[in-house]
Formats: sequence, C-alpha cells, structure tokens
Amino acid sequence: MRVLLAALALTLAGSAAAMGLDTETQAAIARYKPGKLVAIEDVAQFMRASEQWCYHNQDHSCAWTDIYLEVSETGVTYEIGNAWDAEIDVAFTDHGEFRDGRYICETGYDWVPTVRATRRSDGSAIGGRLLAELKDEIYANREGDTQDCFDYLYRGFDPDQEVVTLLQRQYVGGEHLPDADTEVTLHFNAEDAAGLTWRW
Repeated sequence: MRVLLAALALTLAGSAAAMGLDTETQAAIARYKPGKLVAIEDVAQFMRASEQWCYHNQDHSCAWTDIYLEVSETGVTYEIGNAWDAEIDVAFTDHGEFRDGRYICETGYDWVPTVRATRRSDGSAIGGRLLAELKDEIYANREGDTQDCFDYLYRGFDPDQEVVTLLQRQYVGGEHLPDADTEVTLHFNAEDAAGLTWRW
C-alpha cells in the first residue's frame, strides 16, 4: 500500500509540475479540502501566482475580475475590471489589507481617479469629458460605501484547466452577509485567463 501511495503522489506531483504551477502554489492547493477556510498567506500565494480571478464565472464570462499587481505580507494592490453598462467597460486600481490571518479588507482608498474606460463595441479608450462624467457618476454611486472584509472557503482544483475555485464571503461591520457569497475561479494559465470576458 505504501508503494502504491508513493507512486500516486509522484504521479500527482509530476502532473502539477508539468502544468507550470510553482511549488508554493502546489503546496497551498494540497493543504485544502472542499469547505475548508483558506489561510490568508495561502490566499496571498494564490494572488501572486494566478493570472486572473473571475467572479460568477459563466462559460468564461465574469461579473468582474481581479488581477493582483503587487502582493506583500500585509496587503495587495490589484486591478478590478467589469462592464459598467451595456456600452462601457471600466478598470481601476484598488488596495486591500490582510487582517487576522484570515481576511482581506477594503481600506477606503479613493480609486475613482484611477478609472480607465473603454467602449465595449471596439475596445477604444474613452477620455476627456466623457471619462470625467463617468467618474462623477461613479462617485455618486459610491455614497454610503462601507469598508468590507472578505475571507475564502476552498472548493476545488481542476488540474486540466489549472483553475482553483473558492467561495468568497463578505463581512460588513464584522457580520457575514450570506447573500453576498460569491464563487470565484482563480486562473493560473495565461492563455486561459486571456479568454475571460466581462458580461453585462
């Protein structure tokens, strides 16, 4: 039995290495079973190693996405992208703070000045007065924003697609909001991630 288990472990390790996942990411994946809370240091590793996170993934179409630009021991800088409406896509840069070995929390950073916008029809950039008006609209929609925190439950790993699935849970004032729970797929393959789209 030990020989069989050792052979199986070597096979799994070899297949993971062949996919291009680094050893730290492989080790983090190996620590979890479905339903287990993911420690923030492993969330940080997933952020470093992944190409893009896709929320509410439906056939490679996302409600919004995250790309993690910088990950430290204390927090992250990341780019969020989504469809603003039927005609415009937006992307902006925000910051998050790690807390209590478990959470990533919003910091109150004013990300609106970083907003970039493109036309969904052809990908052309929107600037000038149209962009200024869009930012004013975003500011109006942000009135009453809270600084929320999030943690993650592990759901699974698809080795063929190089995708980890987590459940993101949202906390407002320390209270969990179950209706805001969101499934997120973490895409580690660059070609796969490049095919993700935003839906309206």
